[in-house]
Amino acid sequence: MDDIERLYSLAGPSSAGRRSLVGRKYSNEKFERLLFGPGDPFCGGVDVTSCEFISCSTDSRFSISKGVKMNSVLFDGIRAPDAMMVSTATVLENIVVRGGKRAAGLWCKPPSEGDASDAILEWSRAGMANVELAIDFSGLAAPDSEVVGIPLSKLKWDPEIHIPVSLSWKDSEHWNDLELSPRSYWRMNLLRLRDFNCTEGVFTAPFPGERNYESKMEELARIESAGILKR
Repeated sequence: MDDIERLYSLAGPSSAGRRSLVGRKYSNEKFERLLFGPGDPFCGGVDVTSCEFISCSTDSRFSISKGVKMNSVLFDGIRAPDAMMVSTATVLENIVVRGGKRAAGLWCKPPSEGDASDAILEWSRAGMANVELAIDFSGLAAPDSEVVGIPLSKLKWDPEIHIPVSLSWKDSEHWNDLELSPRSYWRMNLLRLRDFNCTEGVFTAPFPGERNYESKMEELARIESAGILKR
């Protein structure tokens, strides 16, 4: 099995035992797909360790699904039609995601209700408990990225590009004084946290040229001036 075949073998569920990818480096490759998992860590898990994906691309999905264990993996300048989709029903350690504005964004979120078994969720919680750094996306400038469902203490981001948002904002004595629009971009991010049953997350700041860019940034400045946001 060559390196590409080994990579493709990690995609989708399997009952053929544990699948792994260790110490592989891919550069300027165009993949049919870039899928890791889903896996069942109890009978057919997916392990990816010490691998690099540099300036690669795919015209299909790019995702890390439930049941995957990944350690010391670099994704640098990956191009894909949509963002890199990451399930938090995983064990992630020392993952680095970086790239410019044209690179695939990062969208990390908890699985939908019923999508991951209680056993996998518990496996993920136990595995993540001792992880110091899960994902470093401080070098990712892609728009529309968001990371929800992993404690902020286990993330590294660029405070000039990425904004940590917390449901605790609404507990501030100054929150109502801000008089943000009901359709405020920042209120919408709080609603996303609530929908995912999470208390905090990191969202990409608006980029110049986006719709309502000026008003979004003006609201952000007010939130920060009120002492609610601490980068």
